[in-house]
Amino acid sequence: IASFYCACFTVPFALMVIHFVYRFWSIRYPQLIPLFSNKKFIAAVSCYPIVALITWHLLAFYGTTGEGDDAGKIILQAESRNRHGKEMREGWLVMNHWENGQLNVRVFLCLASVDVVMVVSFSIASTLAGLTYHYIKRADTISLQSNNMQFKLFIAVCAQTFVPLIFVYIPYFCAINFPFFRLPIFVIDDACMILTSCFPAWDAVIMIVLMKDYR
Repeated sequence: IASFYCACFTVPFALMVIHFVYRFWSIRYPQLIPLFSNKKFIAAVSCYPIVALITWHLLAFYGTTGEGDDAGKIILQAESRNRHGKEMREGWLVMNHWENGQLNVRVFLCLASVDVVMVVSFSIASTLAGLTYHYIKRADTISLQSNNMQFKLFIAVCAQTFVPLIFVYIPYFCAINFPFFRLPIFVIDDACMILTSCFPAWDAVIMIVLMKDYR
């Protein structure tokens, strides 16, 4: 359950990438937009967030530790008791990078894979965003009103992308990478869940504030 819960956080960003594809096509290749009404194309596009979810789930399930008498699990059980007054015995996904001073190769490969997934996803979204902005500025075959609407939608999808980036991906990226480099994480571990809970609300706020027509 814990690994599936972690995997679910990949879906919003995957959907944002698809949204960027739609926005890019709408300004650069408008003739391709009807594909989004094609059932086969929709099924193919749907595979992207599904594959991302499954990949993340498998990485969390098989790449982390926390079974049995794992040393990291025991430490976290004690820490949960000290912080919250209640010991959480099961459900831990442990990334004990340096076990007994030795690099845990299994956890390192999991960490590297997770980082690659996040960096690749963000790189694709950033590239599509840059190209979309470039072609919106160069557009001279559509009306001023259509161009303004394209720009509004582009700003909205960018803002919607920054919401999960700030509230979900950056905190989790720091929480899982800082320990590998033996850097202090301060309050990031406690802040992760608080920030994650802010994500749905702020996502809605973005649409209400930026898209006046939807009010």
